[in-house]
Amino acid sequence: MSEIVTQTTRFLLTTTNYTVWKLSIEAKLHDLGFREYVIGTWDLTDKNSADDHAKAAKLNGKAYSLIIQNLDSDNLALVSTTLPEKDQFNGRALWTLLKDKYAGTNFINRSVALDNFLDIEYKDIPSFCSAIRLANQKMVLAGVLDDDQVKMMLMLRQLPQHQFKSFRDIVTMTCAEESFEDIVKKLETYKVTSMKNEGSINTQSTLHTQAQVNTKSSNLKTCIHCDKPGHQPANCWVKYPEKAPKTAAAHITMQDNFNQLDTNDPTDFSYFRTADGVRHHINEIRYKGVNYH
Repeated sequence: MSEIVTQTTRFLLTTTNYTVWKLSIEAKLHDLGFREYVIGTWDLTDKNSADDHAKAAKLNGKAYSLIIQNLDSDNLALVSTTLPEKDQFNGRALWTLLKDKYAGTNFINRSVALDNFLDIEYKDIPSFCSAIRLANQKMVLAGVLDDDQVKMMLMLRQLPQHQFKSFRDIVTMTCAEESFEDIVKKLETYKVTSMKNEGSINTQSTLHTQAQVNTKSSNLKTCIHCDKPGHQPANCWVKYPEKAPKTAAAHITMQDNFNQLDTNDPTDFSYFRTADGVRHHINEIRYKGVNYH
């Protein structure tokens, strides 16, 4: 016969996860059959029998043990230094202590909950949505800002204006009556849409850049006359030296047999061009077998 192993998972309370931990521990108290008494929604009266009181005391002790086993070291230290000795093994007293610490409705807890909500800094949409949800849960537990519209406006002010202008316009004009959680979900959806649009823009930008590179590459083809890039054959100074600017710098790039600094008189026929396109002066003509001085 195969052996069945039951594994119990503990979800420890930390200084930042009370809202989520509360759901987990309430479910375990419900399985214990003593949730309503521990959280304070039901109480014993004089009409209950002695057996009822004895059973409640026993279950209250089990609830205390259950809660203690789901606390981290910081909260264990809090309980050991704060909970009165008379309340040891009193699950209801321990529950009340933790609730007052993390979800109290006094001025200090309400102020801390509001500050946590207002101090959230935007880094990216996933982390912002997660942080704003947790901060909202703490405000709900502390009884701060029950108006979803006010919380919505505060959240919108925490988003970068230049990135989320269209989102703020959409929410303000069409979503004013929706719940705070619905607005957070829309923000997550807006993130997906924005990423798709951004990907499309990046693709178009890449294609445009590639087109520019290809255009530049085609413009840098080597001239067939001088084997140099950067110009078309029709503008080659070697083949058409008369097109070169009349500057000393341009003159340096020219062949030694042409001085474009000279004036180009259209009536001057002392220049001629050979079949290879090079321009010559008539005085440069040399015949074989003739000595020139």
